[in-house]
Amino acid sequence: MCNKAHCNIIPPHILEQLAKRGNTSCKKTLNDTQRILQKRNTVLNNLLFQEDTEGKGDRYVYDSLNQYKQRVKLLRKENDPDTDDIIANEVYRMSGFVKDYFKNTFDLNSINDKGMDIISNIRYGKAYNNAFWDGDEMTYGEGDNIQFKDFTSAIDVIAHELTHGVTQFLANLEYQAQSGALNEHFSDVFGTIVKQKFYEQDCASADWLIGDKLVTEKFPGKAIRSMKAPGTANDFDNQPDHMDNFYSGSADNQGVHINSGIPNKAFYLTAIEIGIDDCAIIWFETLKSLWRTANFNDMLDNLLMNAKNLSDQGKINSNSTEVISNSFAKVGLIQAV
Repeated sequence: MCNKAHCNIIPPHILEQLAKRGNTSCKKTLNDTQRILQKRNTVLNNLLFQEDTEGKGDRYVYDSLNQYKQRVKLLRKENDPDTDDIIANEVYRMSGFVKDYFKNTFDLNSINDKGMDIISNIRYGKAYNNAFWDGDEMTYGEGDNIQFKDFTSAIDVIAHELTHGVTQFLANLEYQAQSGALNEHFSDVFGTIVKQKFYEQDCASADWLIGDKLVTEKFPGKAIRSMKAPGTANDFDNQPDHMDNFYSGSADNQGVHINSGIPNKAFYLTAIEIGIDDCAIIWFETLKSLWRTANFNDMLDNLLMNAKNLSDQGKINSNSTEVISNSFAKVGLIQAV
């Protein structure tokens, strides 16, 4: 979830519903949202004033020592050997995997394409049921081991949140209505792609779930979201998979987590036909070409434009444009003539 500009993996409505069922850890996690939101809004409001300097994209892993603070104790930095802290080593490795994927595939120099350091904080708070990107760095709770496991345990969660950072610097999609749903969509897309690469899966063998390794057996569902079947991941999953069921209310910043199910389904349908690698190239080029207030139709127009250009250059499947058009038509989105 990205509330205004504060990006969490667990949407607020899931935390709220679990709190209603008596989970006090979810209630406490919700209470921390506003403070972090204020920090990220400050970061976004000052993006144009940041120094335009090149870095090396070094990784730093800090231990919050169960405090509600970041960068409390440095555990590991770039090129350090493994430590005795298994979680620190895993976060270091998985954040590096995400960084390397974007570098090797798209020649992206870290999150902001200028070598921004990748800072991770583990063991944030007490039984904290979320992970978030705050505009500057990543922070992970340990989970309460009732509904959620340690938030460092899922590569798609790490990739999803780091992609919010990539989106912040490439398109800065406004976090409300359709532009906000696209913000969530791109994080789910690259979270899924990185997960499949990490586990060496293909489109047919992948489960297309987001956060399935994060939830416990007591969680009322199998994952946080499903790319293949939006609306089926858990008891609170209200994502539509077609524009006929588009949510037009005011909740969830006008449906950012809800309506992202529509382009998510279209991405799944496209990937099944042309493969995850061609999709990755098309979707990344499209992210770069979008702007703050872009909507679903803007995204479709740019997907088709980029697919045609890439196809003409022989970089992707020759029928990609047709497949994308058909996939989006199946979810009720058709390019205007």
